[in-house]
Amino acid sequence: MDPASPAEDGASTVEQRLLFSTVDYVIFFSMLGMSAMIGVYYGFFAKQKQNNTAEYLLGSKQMKVFPVAMSLTATHISAITMLGVPAEMYKYGIQYWACSISGLIVTIFMVYVFLPVFHELQTVSCYSYIEMRFDKRTRTLASGLFMFYCLLNTPVIIYAPAIAFSQVTGINVHIITPMICCICIFYTTFGGIRAVIWTDTLQFGAMLCALFVVMTLGTLQLGGVINVFRLAEAGGRLIWFNMDPDPYLRTSFWLVSVGLTSMWISNIGVTPECVQRFLTIPDMSGAKKAVWIFGVGHILVKLFSVYNGLLIFGKYHDCDPIHEGTVQKYDQIFAYYVLDVARHIPGLPGLFVVGIFSAALSSMSTSMNTLSGTLFEDFIRPRFALKDETASTVVKAMVLTIGVVCLLLVFVVEQLGSIFSLAISVSGVTSGTMLGIFFLGMFSPHVNGRGAFWGAIVSLVTLSVIAVGAQLEILGGHLKYESLPFRYDGCSGFNETGTETSTFYRDAANHDNSEVPWVFRIGFMYYSLLGTIIVVAVGIVVSILSGGQKERVPLNLLTPWVRPLYRSLDYAPEKGEYKLTRSCEMTEIEKIPK
Repeated sequence: MDPASPAEDGASTVEQRLLFSTVDYVIFFSMLGMSAMIGVYYGFFAKQKQNNTAEYLLGSKQMKVFPVAMSLTATHISAITMLGVPAEMYKYGIQYWACSISGLIVTIFMVYVFLPVFHELQTVSCYSYIEMRFDKRTRTLASGLFMFYCLLNTPVIIYAPAIAFSQVTGINVHIITPMICCICIFYTTFGGIRAVIWTDTLQFGAMLCALFVVMTLGTLQLGGVINVFRLAEAGGRLIWFNMDPDPYLRTSFWLVSVGLTSMWISNIGVTPECVQRFLTIPDMSGAKKAVWIFGVGHILVKLFSVYNGLLIFGKYHDCDPIHEGTVQKYDQIFAYYVLDVARHIPGLPGLFVVGIFSAALSSMSTSMNTLSGTLFEDFIRPRFALKDETASTVVKAMVLTIGVVCLLLVFVVEQLGSIFSLAISVSGVTSGTMLGIFFLGMFSPHVNGRGAFWGAIVSLVTLSVIAVGAQLEILGGHLKYESLPFRYDGCSGFNETGTETSTFYRDAANHDNSEVPWVFRIGFMYYSLLGTIIVVAVGIVVSILSGGQKERVPLNLLTPWVRPLYRSLDYAPEKGEYKLTRSCEMTEIEKIPK
């Protein structure tokens, strides 16, 4: 029997015993109902009416630290984390644990590099910074890039829980996806940022409950934490430090710790969805507290997901569900595991799927709310003079439109590859370019708008070619990564014919990627880092060739790390040059006329 082929008889047996119960459905739909009611409350009954953009997009800048921190964490712990990470660990080992290093670096960068700049400017769209620092053309490019990212990434986020729900209920993803999306679109459209933040907080609580219960139950069934790690080590899953610098690997310590760091710095430090939330907190100290709470929560949930991958492997260490035919895709294996472990506990599978959908809904609602605000501030407000109430209506209409477009794109995503690699690839294309632009703006006063713009263009084109080419190679079956071994000697009916010569198999065993062009073999976790390097390199070169920055950059547009040095620079506008001086007494920064 082909190890990867489904066994239909086994699948039908599993479907009879591993499906949602009535209690599970009640828990699941109760959570959706509560999310919808929060939207109804803030849209129609709360004293803060959603009839102006300041309230709709920023909650009148009066939100509390804890719900904002929870909302941020829920937004960045998507269903990709809940489903994709455990599947990745099950298949390729736990090297992804190094993401905790990335999380710490990202939190430090956010608190001390980016947050001070954005909180001083107090702009609804963080891309207005780019216009202040460079020019309107570069701002438009950045806003368009963010729209591109949201419209590509949000469908992936929605699709992840849809396949989990399909696994545990037998309901087709084409049925459940529109229903879930409509609920999310409803409370986001009418409730504004307040509804988004409070539903995120509620949903994040449900997600944590699901994680803790599943982890506790799974650990107990395997005989304790020590036994979980013993089984993982015996199966070759404990890969702590793969220090191989080969950029063509699927995963390594460097790919995770270095590659993901640049992507997360961009996605957390310089995206409207995070900056907008930080600005809902009225003071800087509160915003910093929210970032630290978010940073710790983000790291912990990622590590929990890594541990869940070990639980899956421990449970099926001698009988791979893919080989047995009980699961069709690796992305569904964690959902199957939860039902298998918790089938005798009414309501637990429902709680788990609530957690998965909560992660997806929080990410989707954030994308819709933030993207509508960004498009309004960057494209509509500068061109049309609208009253507050009219502007609020326009933003709500944009949320509705964005939600419908994302829903339609879900049916495209399901034709593509692994949700884990797909999500990081999509994010890597845009996040590297965005980080490069902000890095040039905040760290280098010499770079001009022309350099930032062309650096971004070159980066975007290069990364798009690489990512699309790699995805085509994957779909064509030319680019595959050999998995760690899966045993199947513990499956029922093993070796009934007496012809089996092995007890394990590897997915894509002995597959050779050498015929794939080298550029498409670059690890997808490096995309963001590569994009950042391209923007910085091209931006500096173009700026030098075009005469550099012609006007002195206002001090508040630079990160606090650079400001002390910049104060000690004497600027010659006619030459575009800076020279060190002894005086550091300048306190007021004004643009020097040409």
